[in-house]
Amino acid sequence: FSVKWSNDIYWENKKICGILIENDLTGSRIERSIVGIGLNINQKEFHSLAPNPVSLTQITGNRYDLLSLLGRLMERCARYYELLRQGEKDIIAKRYRQSLFWKEGLHPYADTHGRFTARIICVKPGGTLVLEDESGREREYAFKEVAHII
Repeated sequence: FSVKWSNDIYWENKKICGILIENDLTGSRIERSIVGIGLNINQKEFHSLAPNPVSLTQITGNRYDLLSLLGRLMERCARYYELLRQGEKDIIAKRYRQSLFWKEGLHPYADTHGRFTARIICVKPGGTLVLEDESGREREYAFKEVAHII
């Protein structure tokens, strides 16, 4: 599984999970965040306009106990929250970079100027995605300013 910037989890080229985060800000400081995680678990087929979805059942052929899976997900979230509380942002950032979708090679993207091919340089601490196109030009994008073409 890999993280598709900025808020999806992919298996191969198929979306298995979406993450929505709403932050309450005071100036530039985040006071609190509400996180919603939508995970495709036991679906065998999809009847939505969502592009390229997949479920754990489709990947593995197994059916999953939802409460057991919820418990495991909550444990994982609690471990990352504890790392955050302890100030271990570098560990979290490293794991994020290691899991980044399309972290290697050239891939198709689109922005307001059209389609282009680029590679990921980095994701800045504030969440900005930095790409390098085929001509060597670096381009920076905030959330929803660029799309992966899958």
